[in-house]
Amino acid sequence: MPNAVTQHAPPADGDAILIVEDEGLVAMFIEDALADLGYACCGVADTADAALALAEAHRPRLALVDIGLRGRRDGIALAGDLTGRLGIAVLFLTGENDPETLGRAAAAGPRGFLAKPFTEPEIADALKAALET
Repeated sequence: MPNAVTQHAPPADGDAILIVEDEGLVAMFIEDALADLGYACCGVADTADAALALAEAHRPRLALVDIGLRGRRDGIALAGDLTGRLGIAVLFLTGENDPETLGRAAAAGPRGFLAKPFTEPEIADALKAALET
């Protein structure tokens, strides 16, 4: 299956959010929630490589990154590139709860974690906290 990438025109103020999620229904739910909450989305990617290309092109303010991505690199490795190379803040999305994975993720310096499954109000709270930092 080819990488799924949806690219949107970034907002004029450059305040967009990138969604990195390999579960299509979850990505659509997040995209709809962002729109409902008044946030602009610059794109949706389902692999680290696709996400990095979108991030380089659009320089979003924040990336919502699933820890477990398909492909050779996980969301934790991607977060290192986003924050280290591009200065883009990361909020992890995860269904993981094992201490080793969560420890690796915490070491990447995210703005927070959003545990799956989540609701639109939980997304709103997580975004508010991540963007205030």
